[in-house]
Amino acid sequence: MMPRRLLDLLRETRGTALIEFAIVLPVLLILFVGGYQLSDAIACKRKVTIMTRAVGDITSQNRTVSTDDVDALLRASTSIIAPYAPDKARLRVTQITVESSGAVFQVNWSRGHNATALPVGRYYASALPAAYRQPNMVFIFAQSAYPYDSMLTQYFDSITFADDIWLLPRKSSTITLT
Repeated sequence: MMPRRLLDLLRETRGTALIEFAIVLPVLLILFVGGYQLSDAIACKRKVTIMTRAVGDITSQNRTVSTDDVDALLRASTSIIAPYAPDKARLRVTQITVESSGAVFQVNWSRGHNATALPVGRYYASALPAAYRQPNMVFIFAQSAYPYDSMLTQYFDSITFADDIWLLPRKSSTITLT
């Protein structure tokens, strides 16, 4: 037969809520931190997309643009990524002309910020998406990338968010870089 004190202890229920809370707390913390981290990563990815579209959209609205103007646009567009570190953003804008055969394209000009500009020259059109291999078409191709580091860097590697957009020049058939 059990001693009376042990029986009283087994019937006691005052500490049950504390024990349940101690078991559930780690799960709730993981859900909270994971949810925050996921929403932060989604926000960063969205800012990368907006940054890419801004560069392509503003560039495509010109007839002529100087290298200084394009460089200033690329630098200014990195401010869109705030509150994330803008110096880590990589941007490139390029004008591409598909030649009359549709089998070759020409990089007319390219500028980059924290990214290498594409070399001017002729390339096989197989590097272009099939929908863009239309003879004599001119495109503005904007690209961006951003290495996103989570606040839990000891558990997760850096993820690079990247985006690109193809646009047609709006005010002329081609954009001249001076």
